[in-house]
Amino acid sequence: MTIKPVHWLVLLCLVFLWGSSYLMIELALRAWRPEQITGLRILLAALVLLTSVVVGQRHFPRNLHAWAYFLVIAVVGNCLPFFLISWGQQQVESGLAGILASSTPLMVLILAHFLLPDERLRRRQVAPFVLGFGGIIVLMGPDSLAALGGAGQRLLAQLAILGGAVCYATATVIARRMPPVSPLVTSAGVMLLASAIMSPFIANGAAALPGATGVSILALGFLGVLGTGLASILYFYLIARTGARFTSLLNYLVPVWAIMLGAMILDEKLSITVWLALILILSGLILISRSEDIAPRFEGHSTKRPNKKRQG
Repeated sequence: MTIKPVHWLVLLCLVFLWGSSYLMIELALRAWRPEQITGLRILLAALVLLTSVVVGQRHFPRNLHAWAYFLVIAVVGNCLPFFLISWGQQQVESGLAGILASSTPLMVLILAHFLLPDERLRRRQVAPFVLGFGGIIVLMGPDSLAALGGAGQRLLAQLAILGGAVCYATATVIARRMPPVSPLVTSAGVMLLASAIMSPFIANGAAALPGATGVSILALGFLGVLGTGLASILYFYLIARTGARFTSLLNYLVPVWAIMLGAMILDEKLSITVWLALILILSGLILISRSEDIAPRFEGHSTKRPNKKRQG
């Protein structure tokens, strides 16, 4: 499959939207609890996506098979990771959260190997994977592991964000196995079901709206309309046309952008150990992106996939 310039443009847009989301979560936490942020951002995204479906005169699928996929992705790819990351950011800086979430491609690499026959793990990808995973171990560090014997609140927060990364990776792989449905309809259907699941928390979050500051409201609006609504359309578009692994590669730029915003706006400072971990993780991801499994696509060669009809 050939990777075109438009695919890289969409990739960079997702980097901006998702990399900025960690800062926005930090700002939204000043007014709402994690579950409320999760519900409200999903509701805003659902409104945007449903409006797009109506304007575009698209139609939802009538078969239960597609809606079953929508439901699984709603839970695994939206409700759970949004909550876990928001909860974790109560104890973890936005830049560090971006680094932890950047482990998503590593999780995708392993899951795709077992679940996607056309995306097997190559021998030359084993060393980059070990390098990136070593970065996660460095990032957690002996201090975090020692916390297992104490309160360990910060460790739990880090593990929650890693759990969000696992959820994203799982959703990425599941989306590759979906029946042929347009990205816009898929995004809208997923968010509609996610909104229904989160409805009790949406009501609580809406009740707290009058007491929120303008900055928190704008941050929540960004999360819902851009970071979740628009990003969902771009995400499913990229999945359908490039595959799970290429889409996951956007994560090696997301932590860099998240760190820059955290430093510039929140004055966050990261230790040398954190920077070392970032270098290890990004090095592993970059080497994976240049591996044999992806390189031919940059050279104009096409890799046939069982779900190729979804690209239309």
